[in-house]
Amino acid sequence: MKDNMNQAEVRSIIETTLSSGNKSPGLFDLPKIMGLKSKLEACNSISAVVGILEENRSLISKCFGLSDSIFDDGLLKLNSMPATA
Repeated sequence: MKDNMNQAEVRSIIETTLSSGNKSPGLFDLPKIMGLKSKLEACNSISAVVGILEENRSLISKCFGLSDSIFDDGLLKLNSMPATA
């Protein structure tokens, strides 16, 4: 996460959303989640972050016990962030 977005704010929104779930990733899900985290950290735009989250919605929702409404709320917060120069 770099360049035209506030990395700390993006990370905070994602972490807050994930902690709203009722589960933690299991041992066999951790490698997938860590790979996903690496992809997210390499993003340089909010649209790229949202795209990766959308592509992995079912994995993320299952691993963290997130409802669709919580997941969608997190995406809405990300999409409403202003891009920084």
